[in-house]
Amino acid sequence: MAPIVRALAALAAASLLTQVTATTTELPPCLDAFQPFAYAGCFKEKGTQNENALDFRSSSDQTKNTVEKCVAECKGNSYRYAGLTYHGVCYCSQTVNSPLLDEGSCNFPCTANNTQTCGGDGAFSVWQDPTFPSSAGVSINDFKSIGCYTDDTDHGRTIAERQDQVAFDTMTPALCLQACADDGYPFAGVEYGGECYCGVVMGNYTQPATSDKCNVPCKGDNTKNCGGAGHVEIYVASKLRSLEPCGFVPPLFQHRLDDSLYPGSSFDHHKACHDNDHCPGPPSTTTKPATTTTTAQVCTTTIVTPATCEYGCGNWCNKNLPDFDDADSCTKAHNSCKLQVNACLKGAGWPGSASCMEFKAWCNDVNSYCSSSCKGKGSCSKKDCYSKKVPKGYKPGTTSVSTFACPSKPTSTASPVTTIVPPPPTGVCKQPSSWWFNYGPGNPVGGIEIPIVTCNDVADDFKAGNQFKLYTESDSRKCKSFGRNNVPNVCQEACKEQYDECNNTYAQGCKTYNNRRGRRDAAAVYARAPEFAKRWFFVDTFSVALNKCKIQYTDCLIENRNSYAANKCGSFATGY
Repeated sequence: MAPIVRALAALAAASLLTQVTATTTELPPCLDAFQPFAYAGCFKEKGTQNENALDFRSSSDQTKNTVEKCVAECKGNSYRYAGLTYHGVCYCSQTVNSPLLDEGSCNFPCTANNTQTCGGDGAFSVWQDPTFPSSAGVSINDFKSIGCYTDDTDHGRTIAERQDQVAFDTMTPALCLQACADDGYPFAGVEYGGECYCGVVMGNYTQPATSDKCNVPCKGDNTKNCGGAGHVEIYVASKLRSLEPCGFVPPLFQHRLDDSLYPGSSFDHHKACHDNDHCPGPPSTTTKPATTTTTAQVCTTTIVTPATCEYGCGNWCNKNLPDFDDADSCTKAHNSCKLQVNACLKGAGWPGSASCMEFKAWCNDVNSYCSSSCKGKGSCSKKDCYSKKVPKGYKPGTTSVSTFACPSKPTSTASPVTTIVPPPPTGVCKQPSSWWFNYGPGNPVGGIEIPIVTCNDVADDFKAGNQFKLYTESDSRKCKSFGRNNVPNVCQEACKEQYDECNNTYAQGCKTYNNRRGRRDAAAVYARAPEFAKRWFFVDTFSVALNKCKIQYTDCLIENRNSYAANKCGSFATGY
């Protein structure tokens, strides 16, 4: 960081007391089933030193927020607390840094659901995730280094929250770890010799680096290192992480530790937070939630954390492919992959969307693996496939065993099951042809296929009369579904989506890469172009590309005005 920039940052920090600054990419809300948050109370908007009660403001639309939507946002971003204020503004945090108020201070109805309360004038309605263990007694000794990682990418920092209460010139790892522990953050990172970052997750696009990249001496103790330029040394305190993060799959059983280790104790299965006896109490008015001391009975459970990003392009990450162990389930995983190609083009943003063709090629690699490796039950696996066909930006999930206090009564943790069967990636909408402009089935303009319209993959939605779906989102549950009679209209929508993607990716690629070839002032731009862009992808001038996209769109509307699928998708998961 340049000295003048650092000086300005220090000046700003001095006026912010103990605030943190978020520099991360917001993750999507949690769409999987999870334990409901428990209401913690009404809290003042500011603390005793005018610090914010909650740290992270969600970008979600405050006019559409409900309690359920806000807690899903915070669960998806791995925070302990969710707070709503001013009729629907959603915040998340690891701690609540303000005093508890009388419930009458939270009297604003939520705009999206006036039966719910969304804070008040200078007040937050706060909800707490019961799956976090108590943070009482957590010290800097609970943080363990996991190594040196890259930072400051185009997708947000590796560790999101800049801690300004620790001065740059006195920074040591211990001071940074203490700051993160005080605020309840499980991840801590030191960088540039004097910067401290805290967070709830690591950024999707960070990569491990060699230790020599994190060898800048700490400003407060030159016998220790505090990261490096564009590289951060990361520490993790597992005690501050949720036992059931978004995507958690409840284990089929829990293992009790030997009774002889805990004389006089009895062991029961884990109980979800469904009644007041087992729900956490409200957080304290300091930076730490209140705790109680008991003679805990001890259970263990296996925690499986799914990959946060299996394949990334620009601002987009795919929806994790389903696990598989034979040819049929592997084929369904490939189907799920190919159904997300247009979601990549739609969501990655330029220039990241140029890499979506690489994602499409990787989906084909998965299909090749299915054909070559899946011979019978147990003959193949997603793990083996990913080791041979490594996805771009892949960060595998983790499996760990956690020890925790057994609750006094057993409970069921069963969640409703949603049946999803990805259909083959062949759509009912037709790709138009033009001899003059050299496009047609299998060869659309710029290689950008018309989005797939085919059978609905969600059983309940299919049975409700929505037999078809337009696949333009990574999470198919967000895709538009519809009945058989609406196929022609939705094919028109698919034509428009193809047109937008053609303009935003192919035409922009031609403008960026093809038009500038040979110009010295753009040599560096072309040098950074993807290899496939240099070889063949962006072959037209910008104006020709725009014209091709438009003419193909016009032909597509004509080709699909009478598209029907009378003999397709007669029943769920068949009739493709």
